[in-house]
Amino acid sequence: MDRVPFLARVVARHLTLASAVLCGGLLLPPVAGAGPFLTRNQNPLLALYGLPSPLPARLPAEGRGRTAGLVNWSNTAKLENSGDAALTLDAEVVEVRFDVEYAISPKFALRGELPWRQVSGGSLDGFIDNWHQIFGLPNGSRKRLPQDQFLIEYTEGGDTLLRLDESTSGIGDIPLSVGYQLHASDSHSVAAWLTGKAPTGDAGDLTGSGAVDVALSLAMQSQVGERWELFGQVNGTWLGKGDLLPALQKKAVWSGLAGVTWNPWRGLDLTVQLEGNSTVFDGGGTRLSGDAVVLTFGGSYRTQGGWQFDVGISEDVQGGASPDIAFNFGMRRGF
Repeated sequence: MDRVPFLARVVARHLTLASAVLCGGLLLPPVAGAGPFLTRNQNPLLALYGLPSPLPARLPAEGRGRTAGLVNWSNTAKLENSGDAALTLDAEVVEVRFDVEYAISPKFALRGELPWRQVSGGSLDGFIDNWHQIFGLPNGSRKRLPQDQFLIEYTEGGDTLLRLDESTSGIGDIPLSVGYQLHASDSHSVAAWLTGKAPTGDAGDLTGSGAVDVALSLAMQSQVGERWELFGQVNGTWLGKGDLLPALQKKAVWSGLAGVTWNPWRGLDLTVQLEGNSTVFDGGGTRLSGDAVVLTFGGSYRTQGGWQFDVGISEDVQGGASPDIAFNFGMRRGF
């Protein structure tokens, strides 16, 4: 299958869906300002590690801040063998996250995230099967896996290194960040962020990695006219020795994102962003060890009262080291 036309059709479908959902509301000046969706690779194993979420390139004014409530709902179905390694990744994850950010000076801001995760067999398998059938999309490993069942298993050389088949939930690892405004003008901004992830979750129930991770990030934003905004971010993350497949875990991971927001009408913004990360595990040639590329698209609506509502959809583009599909819902507001 020609991958480029396929991706073009998928982007067109979902941007149309996002437009239909978000159209309507109060009058606002036509200025793009939604920025990136607050989501990242939702792979049920990789999401436990300290790869940073999208971070703001423009910090709030001193004494001001922002809050956000987020839901990331993802579904993954992978089944493969490579040499003596075998991977089954059949799970659905609901991550609820509360973010708060506060500027303590004109140049510095603090940011904290409180996540809660549920990992289970879920309920989306039938919907995704029907979606693929309607639009003629490939179903991959799904036809070989039971619907709405939970199993994460990795074997190598005949040894089972990881097996989880019972639903779990709980508070995840908590990231805490400090940001520094490197540059800010009317149309361009750059900020540096240092993030430490505390091991408040538990690798045994897939709510945390069991280790402290530290990341350094550079976030950039540029306003191009009134209706277009470009944004990007690069991250280097140093991983502590975790409790999940420790013999296979890498010591460092690179990640980043780039995207564009277009303001077609009043407070409605449409956003497309591309995110990628290097591998966290050396998974014997399976997709456990693959680099990931994730495409997210959708829309945001900004009200005159200062609220922003986001609806986004993510799909795996390369490597399979990310969920087949993830839905992102968010609410944000400054204070």
